[in-house]
Amino acid sequence: MSLNTNRMDAYLAFLGVERNLSPKTIQSYQEDLRHFVAWLDEGGIDLKELTPQKLDEFLTLTASRAEYSPTSVARHFSSLRGFLKYMQNQGEYNFSTESMLERPKLGHYLPEYLTREEVESVFESAANGKNPLRDTALFELMYSAGLRISEALGIKLSQLDLDNEWLTPIGKGNKQRLIPLGSKAKENLRAWIEDGRPLTHPTTDNIILNKNGKPMSRMGAWKIVQQHTAHLTKQVSPHTFRHSFATHCLEAGMDLRVLQELLGHADISTTQIYTHIDKEFIKQEHRQFHPREIQDRTGK
Repeated sequence: MSLNTNRMDAYLAFLGVERNLSPKTIQSYQEDLRHFVAWLDEGGIDLKELTPQKLDEFLTLTASRAEYSPTSVARHFSSLRGFLKYMQNQGEYNFSTESMLERPKLGHYLPEYLTREEVESVFESAANGKNPLRDTALFELMYSAGLRISEALGIKLSQLDLDNEWLTPIGKGNKQRLIPLGSKAKENLRAWIEDGRPLTHPTTDNIILNKNGKPMSRMGAWKIVQQHTAHLTKQVSPHTFRHSFATHCLEAGMDLRVLQELLGHADISTTQIYTHIDKEFIKQEHRQFHPREIQDRTGK
């Protein structure tokens, strides 16, 4: 057992004895903190030697995990802040956590998203890959429809209405929602379903299949994403395309309530996290195109 693990166990004991938290609550803290401790140990980092810069790397990595929603990320940060504050009081951590782990700063750690040009380059790569129809259809579900990877891989033929251009995925809480299909997405999905999918000799009604006609696994989807994003400088996961979908919709002026419905968020506060990205986009556009910003860069 590592020294970092011992520190975590001491903190969990403190929560039980001094804070009188329930075993279930302590288990939640443990689940959040074990990722942090594993990351420290894998990197050979002792907590006393952890710099703010290295901590920032972990926070960014956590926020980019596909299975974490923005609220899950916020909960992880809250657990970590409490742990580090306790360690600071015990003389086991040497930096303040106040400025770097505040909830309002969550937008700083939002997962990476792609520009429109980068998304187009991914579709171009898919179109020229080994399985262009299938891979393009997968990207249409993740980006054009903004589906979670679990939704994209689990969606059935019966949930797709190509004639009326609707998609009806079932999201969290077994809730169904309506998503309109654009003409390009409709064309590419139809091409896969009619021309590519039958060649796999399907054993299931899932739209996205592996080469053996079975439902594609999350690892299979991850490999496809890595293959077609290798030319980019960003770290990309399947969930990156959902983030890109939301960001580009906001950039184009979509109402936040409409975006909430499309993403299947039960609470609009979850959707509002994308406004952080949108504001950064506005800043970038201002710096790129405002005459005085251009003048400052060029000196003319």
